[in-house]
Amino acid sequence: MPVKMSEVAANVTVITQEEIEKGGFTSVPDILSKSNVDLRTNGNNTVPVLNGDDRVLILVDGRRMNWDHLVISGNSHAGVNLDVLPVKNIERIEIVRGPASSLYGSDAVGGIINIITRKAKTASTSISSEFGSWGLRHYSLTTEGKENGIGYLITAEKKKRNNFEYKNAKTGKTETSRDSQVDQEYMTMKLDKELSNGNSLSLDVEHGDDESGFGNPNGNPLFQYPGGYRKIVDNNVALTYHYGQQKGAENFFRVYRNTSEQEYFKSLNSVANLYANGFNWQENWQLSKGHTLTGGVDWREEHIDDKASINKGYTNKALFLENRWLLANNWSVTAGTRYDDHSIVGDNFSSRITVNRELSPTTNVYASWGQYVKNPTIAELFSNTEYWIGNPNLKPEEGTTTTLGINTKLGDGTKLQASIYSSRLKNALEWKGFWPLPDPGYYYNVSNEKRQGLDLNLTRQLSPQWNVGVGYTYSKTEIKDSTSTDFVNYDRNSQPNGYRLNVQYDQDKWDASLTLRSATGRSLKEYTSKSYVTLDLIANYKITPETRVYLKGYNLTNKAYELSSSNGFGDPGTYPMPGRNFYLGVEHRM
Repeated sequence: MPVKMSEVAANVTVITQEEIEKGGFTSVPDILSKSNVDLRTNGNNTVPVLNGDDRVLILVDGRRMNWDHLVISGNSHAGVNLDVLPVKNIERIEIVRGPASSLYGSDAVGGIINIITRKAKTASTSISSEFGSWGLRHYSLTTEGKENGIGYLITAEKKKRNNFEYKNAKTGKTETSRDSQVDQEYMTMKLDKELSNGNSLSLDVEHGDDESGFGNPNGNPLFQYPGGYRKIVDNNVALTYHYGQQKGAENFFRVYRNTSEQEYFKSLNSVANLYANGFNWQENWQLSKGHTLTGGVDWREEHIDDKASINKGYTNKALFLENRWLLANNWSVTAGTRYDDHSIVGDNFSSRITVNRELSPTTNVYASWGQYVKNPTIAELFSNTEYWIGNPNLKPEEGTTTTLGINTKLGDGTKLQASIYSSRLKNALEWKGFWPLPDPGYYYNVSNEKRQGLDLNLTRQLSPQWNVGVGYTYSKTEIKDSTSTDFVNYDRNSQPNGYRLNVQYDQDKWDASLTLRSATGRSLKEYTSKSYVTLDLIANYKITPETRVYLKGYNLTNKAYELSSSNGFGDPGTYPMPGRNFYLGVEHRM
């Protein structure tokens, strides 16, 4: 059911299609960085961090994209690589900080990122080309329209780039990060059929082909992988029946199949053929004027074949139910729970409760408490190689998060969004052993973790032309594992203190934005510096209403910094970020 913003009891950020187009973004990580989302990237893969946790669930139109597999080397929490998601079909991105396992199950620990794809609006075709640093070539085609009552939206993208360059933090010299080349192709198709009574049927098809480099030139010599590259082919299809939309409800049935064929050459020399079949049903019931019930069913079958030691799958069946009550004096309460039955790790419940008070039509305060769960991956349970042996006795990682927050619109076009959180996790997984080993290593449940933090965002419309936004995040993570008698600071935290300043200008045919990002308080055990500051610039000029040119410049200060620690694969500086880089593009709508 539709809910006013002042009734939303969560820290929610929405990035619109207009913002995405003005930014000329070519990847999902670039889009997320605009909202001060902490990103951990090693040059080959990018993982988002919400509320200080990289256990984040990625959705496309509410459809789970995370794999129950080690899709990113060195990070068992990450179930999807953001770099391999297409951009041109995005309507908006919704970022929800805080646990959401009561609705979505495993992986929704730090929060969720839901990518909403576009529907066809008017008959049009657009093409764009972009060129820039390190031989980047990026081409895209988008065509949409309606024929015989069926709307269609088709996008195609092609992106290639040579190895990037970076500034070495130790020597100050510019060096080339070998095996960091990019070669990606994407295609999406969305068909929509409007039916009677506001019902509709949607078919979504997504294809991705990634043949990018996969190396680690600055890491431990055991993991440098000279000449390494990967080949990942993703094919997803989903059929969704929406009904009851005339009442503003999001009721649907969905069936889907996701597949991913992954192979790494001259590096990990690993293979993973993955598929997932799923069914979702969700319905809303307006029981009374002030009482709404949301319920549904999730069923997912996932299978992994690594051509070495695992050819196994699991089935997860889930029921969820959430009640929402509107009470007197503008109070509202939401309480929900989800039951999951995993064919391997067993069953569990995850629940949440939120209390919201609408102080005015533009201001609300809220408190929430939620449970979360992260199931062990199939590889962690059953791997059997010379380097890694599975542990079938692993338990899910489980915990709770408490959040307090406020959303408000002040005078003079000022908006404020703030939240604080505290999280506790038990049964966290720890890796025992390291390469080279006489015996393989394995994961086991031993660690406890606790997190606390703050997220603050303030925007101000200074004039019809000028808009400014500032953001600050504080995140502290402490762990207690087999080597510590008490909680100790988590040194791999890439953004203990995060800062963002964005200045936006819009006037006639021009629009431009300047973004400053910074982090402080980082550990020198894992990073080459305690802090960094980067500056990015994006400028657009409309030659005609149908044609625009744009210029993008990243890391204008040519700062030497990293967003990902060595993670045990080398010394600080193992995964340097690209140095100063520029791109020039043109887009034309027919």
